[in-house]
Amino acid sequence: MSNNLSSLPNQASVVIIGGGMAGLSCAASLARQGVSDVVLLEAKTLAHAQASSFGETRMFREMYSDPVLCKLAQEANRLWREEEVLSGETLRETHGLLFYGESWDEETIEGSIPGARRVMDDQGIPYEALNAGEISARFPLKPKADFTGLFEPTAGAVRSDKVIAHWRKTAEQAGHLLVEHAAVRSLDDDGGGVLLESGQHIAADQVVVACGVWSQLLLAPLGLAPKLEVWPMLWAHYTVDPALADRYPQWFCFQKERGDDGGLYYGFPVLSTTSDGRPRIKAGIDWAPQELRVREPNAMCSEPPARLVELLDHFLFNNVSGIQERVETVISPYSMTSDVNFVLDRLSPKLSLFCGGSGQSFKFAPLIGDSLARLARGESPAVDISCWNHKRAAVCA
Repeated sequence: MSNNLSSLPNQASVVIIGGGMAGLSCAASLARQGVSDVVLLEAKTLAHAQASSFGETRMFREMYSDPVLCKLAQEANRLWREEEVLSGETLRETHGLLFYGESWDEETIEGSIPGARRVMDDQGIPYEALNAGEISARFPLKPKADFTGLFEPTAGAVRSDKVIAHWRKTAEQAGHLLVEHAAVRSLDDDGGGVLLESGQHIAADQVVVACGVWSQLLLAPLGLAPKLEVWPMLWAHYTVDPALADRYPQWFCFQKERGDDGGLYYGFPVLSTTSDGRPRIKAGIDWAPQELRVREPNAMCSEPPARLVELLDHFLFNNVSGIQERVETVISPYSMTSDVNFVLDRLSPKLSLFCGGSGQSFKFAPLIGDSLARLARGESPAVDISCWNHKRAAVCA
């Protein structure tokens, strides 16, 4: 790790812009593929609190309404198992995932209960179908009488803080230069180099843009920016009744939109405690009101909007037993495409991009990193990721 801009080289095989999930997983994959001449540039600090890779947990699952995403999630899980072997530690907690709520056939940004059931039936993924009584008997949740549920036992949580540390160590041991506080001002016209805000220039055989919502600002002057919105997404930690601490599931609740309540909420089991030892869960809202969505990354609200906090509190205190107190509230920026699918593609002979993570990219992280690394080495990704191409109608600006 370096904060010393004077130690930067003038030339590198690969320059990666962005030190979050995508940039670090790409660096670790390049390290394992034998590429050592890599410079990763991060404008702030690695996986910092204002970016979308910050935090201790993310979901992993194969429960998707889209059969293509379901297959790609299975490939990502195969790569997660390899990551765990390489790191020598447990990077994921397998405790299952409950989809529950209203069943209607319209797809949300996380799919739907009927759609997920069809895909899991087709692909032979194990699950349990539960009614409201079975859900409330098993978990400290208060489902409405007409709610139904699907429980995927092989899903769980990625320990994202451990993963970030593992990738960072892998890259540094390979000799990569990971540089914090190194903001990039612009890309060369041919994508073959970067100019930093400090005035330094680094020429590169390949440049990988992986700076999330801020990728737009670098790509727009080249006419290569995909069409994205930035959504401020709210999540929080809540302390819970210690007597119920081992019963909370990982869950996602589907409800139709009602007024300004988007209806989609999620939560994790107890995976950590407060500094004074109280068990806590992470829970969040999986939508952003239209008026808070912006095109310009730096225009996003950074403080948790009071109305969203009120809605999250209301849902938790009324639908989950044992909730005691909200102890931390965070806004994360999600870069969203209109079809809620990523952009992962080569934009020009020297330039590759990952963006549009849409809040669900961490579960695909090893696949994203491996695919970006292969593109940076002039290869094709190991699996068909054409659903993430940059020329599809949903992201053509």
